[in-house]
Amino acid sequence: MRNKRIATAVATALIAVSMTACTPAPTDAEREATIRVWNPQDQWRKTSSFYQDNVADFEKKYPNVTVEYVDIPYGQYEARYTAGFASGRDAPDIFMGQVSYYGGALGIAAEAPDDLQTLWDDKLTPVTSKNFQIDGAWHGYPVSTDLGMQLYYNQDQFVEVGLDPAEPPQTFEELREYAQALAIRDGDKVTRNGMALRYSGNPTGIVDKALPYIHAFGGRLYAEDQSTAEGFLNSDETVAGIQYMQDLVEKDQVSSLELGVPDDTFAQGLSSMTFREGWYEGWLEQNAPQVNFAVVPYPDGEAGYPQVSLLFNWAWMVNDNSPNKDIAWDWMRTVSDPELDLELAQLEGYMPVWTENFSDPWVTERSDFNAVERQISEGAGPTYDAPYTNQIAVTIGAAIESALQGADVRESLDGAVAEVDSLLERGER
Repeated sequence: MRNKRIATAVATALIAVSMTACTPAPTDAEREATIRVWNPQDQWRKTSSFYQDNVADFEKKYPNVTVEYVDIPYGQYEARYTAGFASGRDAPDIFMGQVSYYGGALGIAAEAPDDLQTLWDDKLTPVTSKNFQIDGAWHGYPVSTDLGMQLYYNQDQFVEVGLDPAEPPQTFEELREYAQALAIRDGDKVTRNGMALRYSGNPTGIVDKALPYIHAFGGRLYAEDQSTAEGFLNSDETVAGIQYMQDLVEKDQVSSLELGVPDDTFAQGLSSMTFREGWYEGWLEQNAPQVNFAVVPYPDGEAGYPQVSLLFNWAWMVNDNSPNKDIAWDWMRTVSDPELDLELAQLEGYMPVWTENFSDPWVTERSDFNAVERQISEGAGPTYDAPYTNQIAVTIGAAIESALQGADVRESLDGAVAEVDSLLERGER
């Protein structure tokens, strides 16, 4: 039976080759097609129109190709992606997502052609490059350079409680002390966070925001070789990191689980400090210009500086099943340009991805540049790129959320190990 299937496949291929030989292939200028580009990031809604207006070289090469830019609400994107890729009828040709999942677990993200492999190896910042690769090969073009989070703090509120804004906390112990000085309470109720924590919403976001605490104490989510979470997720070091977070809520009473998400509460003056990525600077300038904030590197933890680790490694990828994959890669070649990279970074407020752009005044004059320099000099931290990292993060995030709500930290993390190990094993198949 197997030989019959192979013979049938070969015969079908020969017929296709014969038909192709009889029909001259259209030139690029004659190609007619529609390619769809999906963007699920609510915070980067200017990106679609930017690319639509800045791909003249692509349009010149393919005058009869229509590019449809589709902005998908972030809250709906996983369901939309699942349905689209499963049916194949409503799937994008180019899409934004996490390489480890769409490339490693689902095999949907195509491996980039050799010329782009070389270009991206040579020109893009190496600190985060592993997050866009599978077994050393690029499968996605980074949307931005996410160097992990930094400490944002309200300078006016520092002055208000007698803290010097020029001397932010240097250690996690000082971070706790500063948070105690900055928090405002009404009885047992925190009305202003000294340090805002991510405590609800998407579990993946919860664990992502817990990484600096985990790494500050020397913990990690699972083994570097992706073999197990046992002894890592439930290690003394990881437990210490999550215990620190729980203590901010319960013991120190400097972090509320009721005020709202850190992005909003910091912008509203209801949080004095928070950890957030570099893009948040641009967001604050656009949405909360009244906040007099500063940005500095993480404090040092017991295990040193929490190096760069990503769970949200957003990248542009090409659907490996797209009938117009060659055209899609030409679109990727067009947008893989240092000038477009810098212009788009300025437009959206995040960090560029081309190494040469880190010396541009727009980057060096940012208020977070001192943090950027520290992050780059420290290098990459643990890389969490197991194929099912998304599902792993959901499991761990739920355990951390439970701990923040008061459950025993070690028991919560112990309870997640078996499921994480099952997902790690699934990724090896």
